[in-house]
Amino acid sequence: MKSAIRFSVMGLALALAVSGCGGTKSETSDGETVTVPAGTPPIWSLTGLPGPDDAQIQPIVVVKIENDPIVRPQTGLDRADLIFEELVEGGMTRFAVIYQSDLPDEVGPVRSVRHVDVAIAEPIADAFVFSGGARRTMKFVKRKIPTSISVINEGAPGMYRKPGVSAPHDLFLKMSEMLDSIAPKNTLSTGFFVRPELKPVAASASPTASSSTSASPKPSSTALTGKPVTQVGLKFSSFSGPSWKWNAADKMWMRSEGIKPFLNKDGTQFGTNNLVIIEVREIDAGYKGQTGGYVPRTVLTGSGRAWVLSDGKAVEVAWKKPFVDAQMELTDLDGNPFTMPTGRTWVELLPVVAEGQTGFTGEYSFNGTLVALKDLPLPAATPEPSDSATP
Repeated sequence: MKSAIRFSVMGLALALAVSGCGGTKSETSDGETVTVPAGTPPIWSLTGLPGPDDAQIQPIVVVKIENDPIVRPQTGLDRADLIFEELVEGGMTRFAVIYQSDLPDEVGPVRSVRHVDVAIAEPIADAFVFSGGARRTMKFVKRKIPTSISVINEGAPGMYRKPGVSAPHDLFLKMSEMLDSIAPKNTLSTGFFVRPELKPVAASASPTASSSTSASPKPSSTALTGKPVTQVGLKFSSFSGPSWKWNAADKMWMRSEGIKPFLNKDGTQFGTNNLVIIEVREIDAGYKGQTGGYVPRTVLTGSGRAWVLSDGKAVEVAWKKPFVDAQMELTDLDGNPFTMPTGRTWVELLPVVAEGQTGFTGEYSFNGTLVALKDLPLPAATPEPSDSATP
């Protein structure tokens, strides 16, 4: 459950008063204990950057955003703390876009939910925003998403159809109107990725937009040791091939779609502090899309290989997420806990093995050289009943 890693701020305050300098322990509704180290500086849950004292109890909003070429540039991507790119039907991708530290007025276009979005939203979300979904997927959402997370669907406050935009690309979210309509959660989150080491970060690592050619933020000062990488190419399908180039001047990864820069709404190129590539399994979702082909389903439970790219370097790590509602743990190749660099992050959920009838498998390259596969991602030790190829 979500409460395993998020707990009431009232309980946190009480624990602080009792524990003094020895750290904070709070028991969740599931009887599990969460410890916050004494003297931990206030940081935003998703970026690890400095924030106000109440940063980690500010609402976290997960929104499903379309990536059809006809809707680019989308609204609000450059304000997100964390973005996941995932494969959907037809070889296209969509985004699960997550906000906390910088809430835009408007976000969109909002599109339908997929199974994998539940594994992204359940550990962290206060509000989960999407526009419907397949019957099988909606059953999964209802079964897995706890009532503590506000599910925002079409027709809810803040969701509206934009005049002059053709359906189904016209559904947008007014962020403040939506948040005003739901009960305050007042729960503390430690983020999607486990942060085994919470250290002060440089004041220069600001989450605000820079004065450079991109409206995206300056990167964190977290140092990474790894091999130099300045260009990253990905292939989800013959239709979707995003690429990233390291901008040493702005110290950001700049995104393109094919040879075209991927733009923000203001015309600047999208950039991010950190880029993460997670090798995942793909199964078919058990139903067919409008084109008649089986819909691919990304499985974000289990374990496998990942890469963390920051400051022009790439570090190979291992990922583990044993349950849908669990945070993701990263370890280095020696098995030691790995702490994500601070800053805003883009995560590529790249299928490298396909099970079932979808047939989509991806590949990626560093500096023009294809990255060879090693061990394939593994399912969770106790997989969800619907995480198999025949859900």
